[in-house]
Amino acid sequence: MPRSLLVFGFLMLLADSPAVAAPPPEAQVQGLYEGKVKDGQDELKLEARVVAQGKGTYKVLIRQMLKDNKIAHVELTGKTTGDAVTVTDHKANGWSARYAAGSFKGTFGPGDTAWEVKRVEKKPPSLGKKPPVGAITLLDGKNLLEMVRANGLPWLGDMSHQIDKDGSLQVPKGGMNSKREFEGSFDLHVEFFLPLMPTDHGQGRSNSGVYLPCGQEIQVLDSFGETTYKGGGCGGFYAFQDPDTMDVIESLKGQAECKYSLASLPPLEWQTYDVEYRVDKKDGKYVGHPHVTVYHNGTKIHDKFTLPQDAHKGHFHFQDHGNPVRFRNIWVLPVEQN
Repeated sequence: MPRSLLVFGFLMLLADSPAVAAPPPEAQVQGLYEGKVKDGQDELKLEARVVAQGKGTYKVLIRQMLKDNKIAHVELTGKTTGDAVTVTDHKANGWSARYAAGSFKGTFGPGDTAWEVKRVEKKPPSLGKKPPVGAITLLDGKNLLEMVRANGLPWLGDMSHQIDKDGSLQVPKGGMNSKREFEGSFDLHVEFFLPLMPTDHGQGRSNSGVYLPCGQEIQVLDSFGETTYKGGGCGGFYAFQDPDTMDVIESLKGQAECKYSLASLPPLEWQTYDVEYRVDKKDGKYVGHPHVTVYHNGTKIHDKFTLPQDAHKGHFHFQDHGNPVRFRNIWVLPVEQN
């Protein structure tokens, strides 16, 4: 048989063969899901955090809102096989589900009760908030006149950290500082974007930080369904104060508890901090410890929390921790105190 006919026959065989479907991307599967489940005549809300763990595996944290205002926790494990993602209950309580087209559908319990959750994206209420009159814009998406690199190098010397078309800037090597120093009371607005780093955990998962003029850091981290030490998660005052919105579940690894912040959104979604920083004034001078209220994605996570150090004049600092975290729309509104 001529070689040309052999090649033609081989190509026809490939055309007739069924296509091998690719597994869904981790960025598409991970995220926040919401849904409902039947409990007799009632419908109960379900919320699920699907947390990518790398190589097509997932941790799935389910919160089931019960009728008596209590919350039942279920922790599932997910695995990709071929083009399918399935999740099962590691404690053999009967929960299982399969992913398709942005939702998980499955059953649980001895009666095989059906449940379903669909992926949602929640936009923080202050996302894109414009600076009010009197505010000082540190990062406006157009220029870098109010921000300097912390290592002293010029912006033009690092072309990889130019402002993106969405107005954001990847934190440069060494971090960046406000050009001005600030003292006294203010309102601060910050927007940040965390990359998906599924094989990293703890402090290695999209790490950065927002340092206030007094030197105290509000941690920036991918804490969506992930745990770390006290104050080390997203929204924590670093290493000593967790957000007020922590959820506690039994850990998959048998630890006594697993704590994560309910205010955190998944990586690859824009998040916000809105900070109310207040300092007392006496005889024309700022004195004492600052009192700070922080909103993370619109949720109050610290309420007039007193910082341990005295207030003093200083710069804002946005930390480089070796991860490609992006910032945009950063502004400060000085607030006059009596």
